[in-house]
Amino acid sequence: MLSSTPTMVAGPGAFAPLDRTLALARRTGRGATWVSGAALIVTCLLVSVEVLLRKLFNVTLGGMDEISGYVLAVSVSWTLSFALAEQAHIRIDVLYNLVEGRLRAVLDLLSLVSLAGFSFLLTYWAGRLLESSIDFGSTSNSALQVPLWLPQSLWFGGLAFFSLNLAALLLRAIGCLIAGDTAGISRIAGIKSVEDEIEDQTDLHAPGSATQG
Repeated sequence: MLSSTPTMVAGPGAFAPLDRTLALARRTGRGATWVSGAALIVTCLLVSVEVLLRKLFNVTLGGMDEISGYVLAVSVSWTLSFALAEQAHIRIDVLYNLVEGRLRAVLDLLSLVSLAGFSFLLTYWAGRLLESSIDFGSTSNSALQVPLWLPQSLWFGGLAFFSLNLAALLLRAIGCLIAGDTAGISRIAGIKSVEDEIEDQTDLHAPGSATQG
């Protein structure tokens, strides 16, 4: 839910380090999204090969259903942060669009707190699951016998990164609240307007846009 521009709108000097942290997290999230996308494409190709081999030659690569599940789970966890930065997480905006000013800022802050609470809880239990898998040396119940701590550690890492992003963004929103900058709260934690969506699509299809960011 950061602005779609590379850096946030300048705030008080006291928040400059936090703004730089959020900008760095956004760049890291973008890189993780590219890697996740590439991993999904490769997985789709391998699944296609698996289907063809089974159909034509009755041969299987083995374990592709299991591997694809791991790739999907890890990819989702590592792309959550970039979706947050791009304000791409789905929110129900029926009432949101009917209010403005302080009330809208309150809704933005409430949504951020709710998402952070859910993320922190999910990350905690993911960590507990990872710890349990390490302690018991758990492996997958399949022919591959994959040590579960391997995919779970990557999955947990993505969730932890998302939670840290949310914590930093929440601190920045609280800073805006203390400064009385309700517009700032909506800017970093709000929903993109139709105009913003149109501008993003225009920039995306503009000449040379593929080489930016």
